[in-house]
Amino acid sequence: MSELRGSAYAREFTDLLQKLKSRADCSYEALARRSGVSGSALHRYCSGAGVPGDFDPVARFGKACGADPRELLELHRLWVLVDAGRRRGAPRAEEAQGALAAEEPADAATRAAADVEVAEPPADLSGIGAGPPSVPYRSRLRHLRGWPVLLGALLVVGATVVGAALLTGGRPAGADDSPNRPLLSAKCRFVAMGHQDACVRELQLRLKQAGLDLEVDGAFGPITQMRVVVFQLLAGLEPNGSVDDTTKRALYSGRVKAHPWPPAQVDRRVREVFTEDADRASGIAKCASNLDPLYSLGNTNGTRNWGVFQLYDGTLRELGGTPRKALDPEWNIQAAHRLWARTHDFRAWPSCDKAYQAGASKSGTPKKPEERPTS
Repeated sequence: MSELRGSAYAREFTDLLQKLKSRADCSYEALARRSGVSGSALHRYCSGAGVPGDFDPVARFGKACGADPRELLELHRLWVLVDAGRRRGAPRAEEAQGALAAEEPADAATRAAADVEVAEPPADLSGIGAGPPSVPYRSRLRHLRGWPVLLGALLVVGATVVGAALLTGGRPAGADDSPNRPLLSAKCRFVAMGHQDACVRELQLRLKQAGLDLEVDGAFGPITQMRVVVFQLLAGLEPNGSVDDTTKRALYSGRVKAHPWPPAQVDRRVREVFTEDADRASGIAKCASNLDPLYSLGNTNGTRNWGVFQLYDGTLRELGGTPRKALDPEWNIQAAHRLWARTHDFRAWPSCDKAYQAGASKSGTPKKPEERPTS
């Protein structure tokens, strides 16, 4: 654990931790019992005296405080930024991002023609051979040997250009129609976390049209990032969260249309499958994903958790599943029940289980004893 530096991200991180603790209205000792993290460590995090080297203690603290999925995503985003600054030894992580943003436009200007397909007006061919030449035309012809061959070549090139223009509707071959696909325009070349503009709004609109629920507010935050990852997975792309040209074209193709279960249907199915302890299973699913089948939270080691019960990549492999399967609520719930059946308890979800038990104790709801195998 290292000391937090005085960056804006560090202040936002500690402010959010303090806000969650104040809302929970609990002592550090009580939150330590709920989260399984020592009270002294929690105090250091909230006071800005330290940052953990792993996100898990922060997630457990957030869940113990009753943080909702959006707040947990924001905690994760801020922790990543603060931790990245700590690892680089930079006093201000946002300064590095600002420097990168300042360099990208100049670099983009040199690479736009090679890397980006941008709708541009067709080349003006009317000027070829038009206008007064610097040397009289007849004078130049007298100095050209073999000009009939040159003229023939020009005619062939001209015919090719005209034919291509007819086939592409007057646009350069491969050019994108920017007015109808603004994400592929030069203006929207870079769309990433932290941006707030019309390009992000267009991205959110396309994600929403693909069946992914999110607020269209033009601000690229953790929820938008998560929806991009899920869209990429559904589209058969690498789910890396990068809004690259391949992802943009997939968004405009209209081939992806998700039809997620509503929360009430998810909750009903969880209770039908987990007949042994329906209330507890429902509470853990709510804690893990807010009953959102298309929920996905990233981990610091590059892996992710997927679906209703937030099944980890490694767990999916053990259960014979894939991230794509994990987004199917029926498969996810059944897989979670198989995981529960190994030990007949919810130890696979320690943070959510502690949060559930703490909530049950606070409300006076009697906790059902764990069932243990008899053999």
